[in-house]
Amino acid sequence: MFKKIILIVVSFAMSISAVSSQMNSTVQVIKINTLNQTLAKQFPIEKSFQGIAATFSNAKVLLDPLEHSIELQLTATSMNQGEDFSATLIFTGDLQYHSFSESYIFENLQLDSFKIENDTFANSAPLIKSIKQSLINDFDDLVLIRIDDLDSFIPRHPAANIKIYTGQLKLIWK
Repeated sequence: MFKKIILIVVSFAMSISAVSSQMNSTVQVIKINTLNQTLAKQFPIEKSFQGIAATFSNAKVLLDPLEHSIELQLTATSMNQGEDFSATLIFTGDLQYHSFSESYIFENLQLDSFKIENDTFANSAPLIKSIKQSLINDFDDLVLIRIDDLDSFIPRHPAANIKIYTGQLKLIWK
């Protein structure tokens, strides 16, 4: 009987400790729509490559909980003297906290997929090469989350953990 009481007391104390540690955490759930609205404010982006203009638009975030990855999808289009080109690009990257701007930035972008959707250029190889070379430098530091846009009680330092779910991110501060 005495052992049962001690076991119950120890179990109760452990559960209070677990609840207390959860109570000390700050959690913010961010829906994919919120991420995409933040991206939409930064696009379209127009660039010129060796005399050919290209527009990057329709940016959106893709979340993959199985791969625990965040991807950026966007469309590149170009028109020149009646010739049209469009491609869907997908980048992988890292979500990094930027302390100066108090935001989470999509950094270290790597082109994962370049799918040509439409191409009426007589020779689109130089355009494609220029687009790919430009992407290395031009799409780093895209803001996905501004701390100022979230709850005012969110800590102003990097989250201890970021969990990726279908359609949302969960930032956890300890």
